[in-house]
Amino acid sequence: MSAVKTFVDTNVLIYAFTADEPTKRETTLKFLDNCLPVISTQVIKEFSNILLKKTKINLKNIRETIKEIADVTSVVSEDLELIFLSFDIHERYEYSFYDSLIITAAISSKCQVLLSEDMQDGQIIDGKLKIVNPFKNRQGDVK
Repeated sequence: MSAVKTFVDTNVLIYAFTADEPTKRETTLKFLDNCLPVISTQVIKEFSNILLKKTKINLKNIRETIKEIADVTSVVSEDLELIFLSFDIHERYEYSFYDSLIITAAISSKCQVLLSEDMQDGQIIDGKLKIVNPFKNRQGDVK
């Protein structure tokens, strides 16, 4: 069985690089080990901002971390077409603009799964993309 192309939202990626919630970190790392991870430049910007504001990680280490992430993921850049497509997602599914941009980046990069704890777990977008909260078990309880 081949690994599934999976878009990783910022909130999930943060757990892989911080020690505040070890259970979520372990779960995230297991998911990342078993997929073909994709992120966008938006995720990199949000990730950097969170590390700068909420951790004691210095700028040099943040830069090195971003380089490491870019080496092991596919990175999608937002362009004007992606922004306009995200308006359609926003209008149809009523996600925030930034969540719609994440969803659109995932669809445009042909991901089958979007890992996020902030969006509707199990929702299928345009028959192409399934949103998965990696921290919920099959009964819907948080791990």
